[in-house]
Amino acid sequence: MSGRISATRASAVRAAQQAKAARDAERLRRERQVESALIDFYEQTRRAEQLRVAARSRAEKILADAEAAAREPERLAREAVAALADLGEPRDQIAELTGLSLADVRAILAEVAGAGKLRGDGRGAEAVAAVESGPGRAAACSAGSGSGEPVQG
Repeated sequence: MSGRISATRASAVRAAQQAKAARDAERLRRERQVESALIDFYEQTRRAEQLRVAARSRAEKILADAEAAAREPERLAREAVAALADLGEPRDQIAELTGLSLADVRAILAEVAGAGKLRGDGRGAEAVAAVESGPGRAAACSAGSGSGEPVQG
């Protein structure tokens, strides 16, 4: 009977080994799938971050270029505000017409006047007179009435 037990035992061992081998093969296949999915995850996450970094860099350059390009139109817009003051428009009316705050109008006029004094070309002197003359008054510029007399605003 011991021979029979050995044969049965050997058969059971083989069956157990086959079942375990099948389970191990399935587990190994699944672990390889998990590893592959994780590789894809980390690779694509890093790739997405690299794309974002590159895009941020390009966007920052575009914004810097736009800011540089906008300086001249902004300067011209400030000069236009000064021209309105030179034409005798009161600061509050300039603010209303341009949509700027009164504080912004004052700051622009002071800035343009300061830039004119620094250049020594006299530009901006009318804006200084406009700022100093108070609301509702501005000094006439050479393009204004031609008389050089203050114009009521």
